[in-house]
Amino acid sequence: MKILKNNKKFIIIYSILLIISIGLVIFTFHNYSLYKRPIVKVIETKDEFIDTEIVTFGYTEEIYLETIKAKIMNGEHKDEIVTIENEYHKGEAFDQRFRKGDELFISLNISEGKIKNVHIEEYKRDKYIVLLIVFFYLILILVGKLKGLLSIVSVIVNIVIFNLLVYMHAIKMANLAILSFIGAIIFSTICLTLVSGFNKKTLSAVLSSIIGVSLVTLISFIVIKITKYNGIRFEQMELLTRPFEGVFISEIILGGLGAIMDISISMSSSLNELIEKNNKITRKALVKSGFNIGKDIMSTMINVLFFTYICTSIVNLTIFFRNGVSLSSLLDEYISLEMTRALTGAIGITITIPIAIYITLFIYKRRAK
Repeated sequence: MKILKNNKKFIIIYSILLIISIGLVIFTFHNYSLYKRPIVKVIETKDEFIDTEIVTFGYTEEIYLETIKAKIMNGEHKDEIVTIENEYHKGEAFDQRFRKGDELFISLNISEGKIKNVHIEEYKRDKYIVLLIVFFYLILILVGKLKGLLSIVSVIVNIVIFNLLVYMHAIKMANLAILSFIGAIIFSTICLTLVSGFNKKTLSAVLSSIIGVSLVTLISFIVIKITKYNGIRFEQMELLTRPFEGVFISEIILGGLGAIMDISISMSSSLNELIEKNNKITRKALVKSGFNIGKDIMSTMINVLFFTYICTSIVNLTIFFRNGVSLSSLLDEYISLEMTRALTGAIGITITIPIAIYITLFIYKRRAK
């Protein structure tokens, strides 16, 4: 009966949350009046071929002129129809084609109260962001219930702390790498404690995460100092106004933190469950079971980390492949940073497995019979 009551209460709360979320999405789709910048909605487009152009490596690309009819959705000129000319390349690498239904921010050139010229600035993307956020927390709460809600709270708290740390670096209060390491400790503690509670399992996972991140940072720092960044190209950071070394180390620390925390809590939870089910299990059996569990999840976690990093280069890879750049040049010059981050994270995942096993055994004080 208690379970039914709890389920009924959850259904009521979730239904209220769902109604609020639907209202929020509908509002976002019609929130034009909140913006000071003019917004238009594309109602018709017409493309006209202009010319061909030779771009990098002799690759020939077609150029089109797109005539756009759009309706102004806010401001003094609301409901007026404007015509916009947009020139774009077929590959859409540095410019883009717009389609019916797109909502765009524009700038208006007005003379004597009349619109003389219209320039497209960017997409209006808030509705897509809100949709993703709403879908994310509804699914998370539906599956995880209270723990799902606590996960959302931990994400929000960590985002606030992360922005605070970056701000502290921006005003030159401390080195970014040091702040990132402190942040890693705070992030892992908050996230794991909120989700798993304050207990031995959480303590084991937090300690494993901190030690794992510390070792990865130390290994990375030693290798970088020995090799003096040979083999790593920082072209993607060419617009960075601050020294890129500290930023790169910070990316390594925070980039692998999620995977290391995942491994830590998985290992400590699994060993905790084995101890709870069989209080007489020996230390040797626990170590063997821990390594078997670790080997099962290690491969998938490394692949998740690899694809997480490499997916940030999909757009660039597509453009470069279309322009005839070889795979060896891409690996050497353009995605060396992603590969380095992925490999470093993989090292962190691997070394965290034995760390988590022995820390869990130490906390539970299991002794061989």
